[in-house]
Amino acid sequence: MNTPPPSGPPANPSGVQAPDGYKTDTGQMSSVGRTISTKAEDAKGDVAEVKPAKTQAAEFGQHEEHQTWQADYAAAIEQLGAGSTAMCDNLIAFAGQLDAAGATYSDSESAAQTNVNSVQV
Repeated sequence: MNTPPPSGPPANPSGVQAPDGYKTDTGQMSSVGRTISTKAEDAKGDVAEVKPAKTQAAEFGQHEEHQTWQADYAAAIEQLGAGSTAMCDNLIAFAGQLDAAGATYSDSESAAQTNVNSVQV
């Protein structure tokens, strides 16, 4: 007795699968890449305005033991700023890769469409 093969996706698909409902196209990849890059550049400008810490020791209180915390605060702001700048730089690089991937996929799709059209003739 012959049974038809099951319909639908295989029980154990190999490779990486997109989440259900996920769709994109090359134009969207490029557009999102530009959006991410723009937002990261804007955030990087905001970070530059935050560091270095603008507070002085006297602003931590009248007691000397309180004022000693200003150095730790200033160091923390510097580290936060450096980490935020690095995050922005990584997002900008990622956005460039996403935009480039969209262009590469677009070229591949165009070549595939040309091949399909030449076979159909």
